[in-house]
Amino acid sequence: MTLPVFSSPRLVAPAIAPTLLLVLLLVWCVPAVAASNSEEDEWALEEESTDDVNEGELRFLESAPDPDVLHAESRIRITPASLESGWVDLLQCYRNLDAVSKVELVFDYREMRGLAVVAKRGVGKAEVSGQSVQLENVSKQASLCIEAQVRNLYRQADGGYVLRNGPWMRKFLDGYYPFRVGLTVNYPQELVRFVRISPQVQPGFRIESTPGVIAFDAWFEGQLRTGIHFLPGA
Repeated sequence: MTLPVFSSPRLVAPAIAPTLLLVLLLVWCVPAVAASNSEEDEWALEEESTDDVNEGELRFLESAPDPDVLHAESRIRITPASLESGWVDLLQCYRNLDAVSKVELVFDYREMRGLAVVAKRGVGKAEVSGQSVQLENVSKQASLCIEAQVRNLYRQADGGYVLRNGPWMRKFLDGYYPFRVGLTVNYPQELVRFVRISPQVQPGFRIESTPGVIAFDAWFEGQLRTGIHFLPGA
């Protein structure tokens, strides 16, 4: 039996409704303080870091599950302007979607703009509504790609930056199911340098880092939140 995918009971459609709800919460809405008066500087210094805390169960999978498991691949581009505003460019693709007649992808970013569907396969209809995409007639192993700008880059008190993402999850009723997530971040290496990522590297969570690029690939069950930290200077 194919399992529907969603992440928060508060968003589940009533049992009598024919629509299954797919909710991929892709940004952790952390508290922020010290906003400035300028619109360009409205993004704020983040409060004391909690990047080592994962609420909910999280279990990395040492061996890859079924290769047809739901797979989310994202690419984020941090520009010099991002370091001033907090806005980054996002391209995100989902592969191996479950076969359902109707499903909703909800993006729970604190701030998001310009959401658009840029590619789809095996999906009859895809319509953007606010911070969600309504899908109809989704076939087995369908795929969908979206693009947007999101504000999830935060200044730190030490002058650095943290890019926060998550929680990613695949949940049905009270159970979590295998999920594969990949993220590649391009950043201006002449302005900032990568220093660390949380969670720590371990079986089921690997990273690759070269100047200007940091990427991770994760196989897991539960809820995954990540924090990618940068400091000024090459």
